[in-house]
Amino acid sequence: MNVSVFLALGAVVVIAVVLLLTRSREPHQRATVLTRTGAGVMAVFTVLAGVFTASYAMQDPGGNAGLLLTLAWVVPMLILAVSAWFWPAVTSPLLLALSSAFIAACLWLAFDPTALRSFLSDNGPVIAVSVITLAFPAAVLGLKRTALAGWLLVGLGVLPLLITLIARSGPLASLTAASVVPLISGICYLVAAKMIGAGSASEDHRAAAA
Repeated sequence: MNVSVFLALGAVVVIAVVLLLTRSREPHQRATVLTRTGAGVMAVFTVLAGVFTASYAMQDPGGNAGLLLTLAWVVPMLILAVSAWFWPAVTSPLLLALSSAFIAACLWLAFDPTALRSFLSDNGPVIAVSVITLAFPAAVLGLKRTALAGWLLVGLGVLPLLITLIARSGPLASLTAASVVPLISGICYLVAAKMIGAGSASEDHRAAAA
């Protein structure tokens, strides 16, 4: 089975089970559970992707170069994740700016195939790794700023893949595998944010009626 399909099915099954088990709860409670599930799915995916990427880097180029390549994305990702948890107000615009710059770079590389081939040859699947590097901190941010993180994750899951697909500018397999779980987690966050809004509106209506 294709890795992307397997990841998507696994994430959807987990989320569907959670929604089924919480169907009798209040919207606010369901939203909280759904948000945490989306974050958990994204965390598990990040660990798996990190192990796979690190093992690949330790084989090619291997040695200290492979270790440095791994640390070059793992360390910034963890710093952003910690920042998103403790200082969400500061990290939100930073993640927005970094994601926008990343998508702009994807656009530039898509319309300069020669530069892209040289870039990928020198650095490996850096676009896919960049999606993961930005998506995990966005998922952590979602525990504090659910709607914003949802849109960030959807953008990271869709736009780089869509740009690459339309321009036919690079390998799709690794990018699809890196994008599918952030997209699903982002949709979870947006649904949870909608539930919170609906629950608040219902409470306000009951309060006004009383």
